[in-house]
Amino acid sequence: MTDKEPLGRLKKTLTKHRKALEELESALLEFEEAADGEVLDRPESRDFELLSIPQVCQRLDMGKSWVYRRIHEGEIPSVKLGRTIKVRRPDLENYLEKHRYRPSEGA
Repeated sequence: MTDKEPLGRLKKTLTKHRKALEELESALLEFEEAADGEVLDRPESRDFELLSIPQVCQRLDMGKSWVYRRIHEGEIPSVKLGRTIKVRRPDLENYLEKHRYRPSEGA
């Protein structure tokens, strides 16, 4: 057995595990979305609806590190409840509106 065979096997195994972890994260995001939606999906609480970090990630289709960076830099307003960080739905909508792409008139 050469040195390249164990390395190749390790890379192949890590690739399989990375894919499995991505699928697990996706399933967890869907589960959290469904669980949070049951509690917060009341019309009267829409203005005060708090989104979890996984929900924000899913709505923006961005990774957790990207979202956390924007929160810690103050770009996306958030509230901290105990150890949990939440984002108000209207704050996320305002963030998206501020970052809306508007092509220049000359283009």
